[in-house]
Amino acid sequence: MDLQARLQQVSQVTTQKEKPLAYRQILTECVLRNGTEFGVGDLKTFLDAAMDESVGRVASRQVLQDVCGALEKSTDLEAKKEVLIYAIEQIQPRVVSFEEQMSQLREQLASVYEEEEDYSAAARTLQGIPLDSGHRTISDDYKLQIYIRIVRLFLEEDDHVNADTFLNRAALLIPECKDLVTQLTFKLSQARVLDFKRRFLEAASKYHELSYVPQLDNEERNRCLGCAVQCAVLAGAGPQRSRMLSTLYKDERTQSLSSFPVLEKMYLDRVLRPSEVSEFASHLQEHHLAKLADGVTTVLDRAVEEHNLLSCSKIYNNITFDELGALLGVSSDSAEQVASSMIAEGRMIGSIDQIDQLIFFESGGAGAINVSAADETLGEQMAGSRTVQQPPATGRAGLEMTKWDSAIQSLCFHVEETVSLLNVRYPDYVSQQGLI
Repeated sequence: MDLQARLQQVSQVTTQKEKPLAYRQILTECVLRNGTEFGVGDLKTFLDAAMDESVGRVASRQVLQDVCGALEKSTDLEAKKEVLIYAIEQIQPRVVSFEEQMSQLREQLASVYEEEEDYSAAARTLQGIPLDSGHRTISDDYKLQIYIRIVRLFLEEDDHVNADTFLNRAALLIPECKDLVTQLTFKLSQARVLDFKRRFLEAASKYHELSYVPQLDNEERNRCLGCAVQCAVLAGAGPQRSRMLSTLYKDERTQSLSSFPVLEKMYLDRVLRPSEVSEFASHLQEHHLAKLADGVTTVLDRAVEEHNLLSCSKIYNNITFDELGALLGVSSDSAEQVASSMIAEGRMIGSIDQIDQLIFFESGGAGAINVSAADETLGEQMAGSRTVQQPPATGRAGLEMTKWDSAIQSLCFHVEETVSLLNVRYPDYVSQQGLI
């Protein structure tokens, strides 16, 4: 007996309890081949018959459950996708009656799209799952699982806007989550979204936190550590970034990264050369090299310009716009604009004299008040570290006096540290010279 005849025969069964069993027999005997394979046309015909309103909702739900199980075992992606799309279209007008089955079908279809690397279609498919329905009880864990999966799929397409929307929904549910894998996936997605949104300092902190998680394998931890360094380098120059650079520089694991030379120079307030920047850029992701509002400067260009400007502020008392532009590799107007932005945002202390075309750095030159990272590194090698405390400065004259006092004090500390190092390595020589 062919499929149509069997379906016609089952439709005449009046007992609702017997219908699911009868349809299951047809599915097994007439539609499925070898238990998993099926003809697309036959399965569509079977679905049409099983979804008919005369069958009854209870029986149709059980039949759909059997179809979902059969489709899950199938290895023919094209046939599976075609049937899943057809089944979803047929159920959609009556979705309120088949919410659980619709969820299963959409999850399977999303998995097919994911295997085909069509991540956007997979995310849109999952968005159609009814999670806020009042017709069935849906656990927060299931909602969180779907939200995080959607976030991950959108991030694969570099769509951080939609990813952020569903990440915010997941953030409301994550505090009650006990599953470690879900928690780690959320944190990694959160770091990636912050990275895409150019909130680099927050992203660097999240990545660095993940790099210490023992449940991740070494390769994933190293990748997170590398991302933390990249985000710290790309962040806007200022005190907060300096603290993050210090944290990463003192992490011994960063020394094995290809980005360590740039990290070291930034931490030590050294000017970055174009060749070093080009090497670092070759390891960045596409969104890190995106153009800014001016259509010319990239995120990396801006970060390097601000860092080099901050490095200049530690060396010079003042500098002309033209000279600063030459040092930064930009026009004098661009150099002035970068400097004014950093001063206005409190990321650099200084003033601009537009009449004389000069930029004055309050903490620059030989009288720098702040001990540099290089001084800090040298001091950490000694047994006793010292903190330079400055008296309050009043007015420009008082500030200049404080800067000179700081310079003399710093020089004395360097001399004393040098003598101490000599005493450790060459005690006889130091004793003969009477240095101590």
